[in-house]
Amino acid sequence: MGIYRKIFKIALPIAFQQFLFTSVNFVDTVMIGKLGEIPIAAVGLSNQFFFLYNLVLFGLVSGGAIFFAQFWGKKDEDGLARASALTVISALGFSFVFFGLSFFAPQFVMRFYSPDPEVISSGISYLKIVAFSYPVFAITMVFSFALRSVEKAIIPMYTSIVELSANVFFNYVLIFGKLGFPRLEVIGAAWGTLIARIIGLTSLLIIIEIRRLPGRFNISHVRKINKNFIKRYFHYTLPTVGNEFAWSFGMTMYSVVYAHMSTQVIAARNIMGTIEGFAFSFTFSVASAASVIVGNILGASQYEKAYEISKKILKLAELVAVIAGTITVIVTLYAVNLFDVSNDIKNLVRITMTISMGFIPIKVFNGVNIVGFLRAGGDTRFSFALEASTLWLLGVPLAVLSGLVLKLNFPLVYLFTMSDELTKAAILLWRYKSKKWIKNVVEGI
Repeated sequence: MGIYRKIFKIALPIAFQQFLFTSVNFVDTVMIGKLGEIPIAAVGLSNQFFFLYNLVLFGLVSGGAIFFAQFWGKKDEDGLARASALTVISALGFSFVFFGLSFFAPQFVMRFYSPDPEVISSGISYLKIVAFSYPVFAITMVFSFALRSVEKAIIPMYTSIVELSANVFFNYVLIFGKLGFPRLEVIGAAWGTLIARIIGLTSLLIIIEIRRLPGRFNISHVRKINKNFIKRYFHYTLPTVGNEFAWSFGMTMYSVVYAHMSTQVIAARNIMGTIEGFAFSFTFSVASAASVIVGNILGASQYEKAYEISKKILKLAELVAVIAGTITVIVTLYAVNLFDVSNDIKNLVRITMTISMGFIPIKVFNGVNIVGFLRAGGDTRFSFALEASTLWLLGVPLAVLSGLVLKLNFPLVYLFTMSDELTKAAILLWRYKSKKWIKNVVEGI
C-alpha cells in the first residue's frame, strides 16, 4: 500500500471523527449562546476544566499508544492486549481524580477560572453532572486509540457518529425543553453530554467484542503485566502525561488571563476555539496517523524506513495546514454571525482567528513532530522538557504581561502567546534531523 494511501486510510476517519466532534461542539455552543453571554461563558469555562482533563488523559493514552502501535508492528497481539489493559486501569485511576474535583469541589474549580459570581454559579451545576462522564470518556479514548493503532480507525468514527448524534438530540431537547422534556438550560447541556458518552462507549465495546478485535483484554492479560512491563510502560508514558499537563495547564492559564481581561474576551475565545477546531480536526489527524505508521515501522525495527516515511508525512501535513487555515479564515468571516453576541466580540474573533491561522503551519509542524514522530519513537522526555519550557518560560509570562499588566487587546495578547510555537519549531527541527527519536521500545518485554 502506498504511504499516502495508508496515511489517508488512518487519517481520514480520525479527521472525520474530530470534524464531527467539532461540529457538535459548534452546535452546542450556538444552542448555549441562545441563552445569553453568562451561560456561554459558564459552559465554556467549565469545559476548560474538561479540556485540561482531556489533554492530560490524551497524554496518558497516547503514551500507551506507543506500545499499541509498536506491538502491532511486531505482530504481538498478546503484548497489545497487556498494554491496553494497563492503559485502561491507569486512565480510570486518573479520571477519578478529576471526577472528585468536579463533583465535590466545583466551586473551587470555577473560581479558578472566573471571578464572576453568576458565571461560577451556572458553571457549578454543569460540572457536577458532567463529572460522571469522565471515566466513560477515558475508556472510550483507550479503545479508540487501540483501534487506530491496528488500522481500524473507521470503527471509532462510526461510534462517534452515534455518540455525537445523541449529543445534539439530547442537548436540544433538554436545553430548550422540546418533545415533552423539561427545559433545563445549562443543566440540560450537561445531561445531554453524559447520556451521549455512555451511548458511545457502549456501542464501541459491543463492536469490539462481536468482531473480536485486537486490543480487547481479559483478566489473564492483566495477570501477565509484570514489573518489567510496568516499569517500561511508565518510563515512556509518564513524560507524555507531564507533557500534556504542562501544555494543557498552560492553555488553562491563558484562559484565566482572558477571563480576567473581560467576559467579552472569554466569549470571543470560546467562539474562536469552536471554529478553530475545524482546522485542527484535519491537521491533528495527520499527526495521529503519523504516530501509528511510524510506530508500526519502528516496532518492526525498520529504522531508516521510518525516517524516510516521516519526511513524506511532514510534506503532506504542511500542505493540509495551509489549505485548512485558509478555508477557516474565510469561514470565520460568516460563521460568527451565527452567535448571538455583540459586534465587538465578532470582530475580536475575526481578527484573532486570522492571526491563529497564520501560524497554523508552525503549529502543525510542532504537532506532527511531538505527537507523531517523537512520541512514536518513545522520545517522550525530550518532548516534555521542550513543551514545558517554551510554554512556561515564554508563552504564559508574555500573556500575563501583555494581558494583565500592559492591558493590551485580545488579538495582541494572542499574538504574544505564539512566541513559544516559533521557538519550539526551531528546536524540533534540530531534534528531528538528529534521528535520536528513532527507537524500538517494545523489545524484550
